[in-house]
Amino acid sequence: MDLPPGRVDRMSDGGTDTIREILDDLRASGFNGLLKTSVFRGDTPSHGVLVLRGGDGVLAEHRAAVDVLGPDAVPEILRDAASPRAQIEVRTYDYGHSSISMDQLQNANPDAAISGIGDVEGHLRQIAQQETAGREEYLRDLEARRAEERKLVEKEEELYRRKWELEQEYQRSAMRQKELESLRAELQSVKEASALLLRHLEERRSAADVELEAERKIAGMEAEKARAELEAQRRALGEEHSRLEDRGRELTAREALLDEREAALGGRAAEADRERKQLNELYENLEAELKKVADARKAFDARVAEAERREKELHARELLDAEREREFRSREETLARRDDELAARQRGIEESLRALVDREAKAKARDEELAKRESALEAADAGLDVRRDELGRATRKMQSLARDLAARDRRVAAEEQEARQRQADLKKAQRDLAAKTKDLERKRRELAVLEEEEAATRARLKEQATKLLGAERTAQEKLRELEALERDLGRREAGLARREAAVEKREKAAEAEAAKLAAMRDAHEINEEDHRAKVAATEERLVTKQRELEQREREVAKRERAVSDETAAHESLKATLEEHETAFLADLQELEARKAAIEEAEASLVKAQEKLSKREAAVAVRETRTKEQSERRSSQLDARESEVVDRETAVEAKEKALAKKTEDLEAASEDVAAREEALGQQEKRSRAQAEERRRALDARAAELRQARDGLATETRALAEARRELRGRETRVREQEARIRKLEAELARRSKELARIKAGLRRLR
Repeated sequence: MDLPPGRVDRMSDGGTDTIREILDDLRASGFNGLLKTSVFRGDTPSHGVLVLRGGDGVLAEHRAAVDVLGPDAVPEILRDAASPRAQIEVRTYDYGHSSISMDQLQNANPDAAISGIGDVEGHLRQIAQQETAGREEYLRDLEARRAEERKLVEKEEELYRRKWELEQEYQRSAMRQKELESLRAELQSVKEASALLLRHLEERRSAADVELEAERKIAGMEAEKARAELEAQRRALGEEHSRLEDRGRELTAREALLDEREAALGGRAAEADRERKQLNELYENLEAELKKVADARKAFDARVAEAERREKELHARELLDAEREREFRSREETLARRDDELAARQRGIEESLRALVDREAKAKARDEELAKRESALEAADAGLDVRRDELGRATRKMQSLARDLAARDRRVAAEEQEARQRQADLKKAQRDLAAKTKDLERKRRELAVLEEEEAATRARLKEQATKLLGAERTAQEKLRELEALERDLGRREAGLARREAAVEKREKAAEAEAAKLAAMRDAHEINEEDHRAKVAATEERLVTKQRELEQREREVAKRERAVSDETAAHESLKATLEEHETAFLADLQELEARKAAIEEAEASLVKAQEKLSKREAAVAVRETRTKEQSERRSSQLDARESEVVDRETAVEAKEKALAKKTEDLEAASEDVAAREEALGQQEKRSRAQAEERRRALDARAAELRQARDGLATETRALAEARRELRGRETRVREQEARIRKLEAELARRSKELARIKAGLRRLR
């Protein structure tokens, strides 16, 4: 709506009681004009305009994120006006030269028309209920977040406990791994002993072949039966041999596959080394970022201390201004008393003038009685000229008094202009307070953003806890597999012992059956058994090695995934640190802006103090001038009284001369009375104007006190914001402590990964 501005009637801060009182006053006085509200809803400025006719609303408009006209705008305007941060401005259309037509305004804005303000109390109660519900909802959300934080802390402690148990279990598994390594070394020694035994059997076989060739004919008949048995056994051995060759080729292929997997594991180990280097670089960057954050925190603390010091100085200056204002009021009261004294003396002068008029009336009567003394009046012309001169001097004195009163009016006007300037400064201070309120709102929003970031961090910690639980289950599975491997090795060792015992028994039986043939058969059987045992041992060893390699490959893959997860967690932590650093920089910028605002407030206070000192000097000059004027008036009155006495003496001495000049004296007396009456009326008007200006100054002083109270409220709000910032710093420090713990955990895991890689290298 395009509305004429009107004339400012009053300005006030918002509040439920304030808007209720303003609307009641406007309704009672039949106000015609408009009521404006302005406040910030978050970052969005909100402005409302309510046009009143006869004290009730006829047009309404509200502009914010969504513009509203008509009846829907009334609750929004009342909501803005009920806020303590709002500014309410009342402008009237009922002033002397106003030409604003309310009918024309209503016809020009039909969309914004309303049929009255409605139930103000109901709207205000609904607004209060909504604000109360919002605060309760915020408190419930805050309590829920705190409970969730406590649960997360408990879960973190549980995770740390499980982590410690996993470390202990890992140490025990490392000891078991060492035992397995010793068992593998023993198996290698058994393998070497088996190879020596095979070479010894080969030598015995070659010697036995020479003897058998010489004695073949002798033992032919005896060995015919055994040959048939041996033929059957040979066929079985051939089949077994072919089967073993197939198994050998299969084992060779598996060994090639295992070699390829070992090469792939070597590549993964190299990649893990590169990742470890990247993690080390990331740690260095994290340390540098933490140093920067610590430096920024120190600078932040220093600036907060500086801001607190300046706030204390500002408070001291406000107290000094209040003291000076009280002194100024006391001086004004002194001036008022002196004005009363001057008025009393003026009334005395008026009474003296009335007595003079009475005396002149008596002189007139005497002049009527001495009408025959015209010759004496002609001789007394010179005395009458003297009287004219005295009347002229009295007239000039009255003119001087009028000029003094005009000068006093000008000084009062200057003081009023200074008061208007001070009111403008107060408006500026109110705007600064509104800006500070906006800054506090923005800080609250930033605190909410930080709380959301903290919730995201807790979610990431929860994910890491889940990953740790997965790693714990993996470690338990690994322990179960290691125990199964130990049991399998025990069974294989028992089978190997049983096979060795069987071989010994078969050798003894062959030696008992037949000397040489039994020796050859036993040697052949031993060779075959050794070959089978060797193949079986090789097969079992290859199967075991394959299982171990597959298990280790799974472990390496899991650890690679864990390393990648930790890297992602570190990246997220780094991003969180960058966000915190950005938040700190934003806080520093806010402190700079706040420092500039405080400096501006100090400059405005210095200006106000200078104006106050000037005003005190003007008051002192005014007191001096008033004192001088009173002294001059006293001397003038004394001189006038002496002149009156002289005039009475002259009248008594020259009664004969007064008869002829009676008419001139009456005219001069009437002129003097008229001038004195005009001067008295002018002085009354000046006194009334001074009283009105004094009341205006008192009202403005009350506004100043109200503004000072608002400034004190804002100071308390700033202190509350400072406490919130300190709490935020405490939470940031706690987050940094958790980050340091996570870094220590990452370093320990890196060491574990290095140990695992070293173990893989030893296996290769």
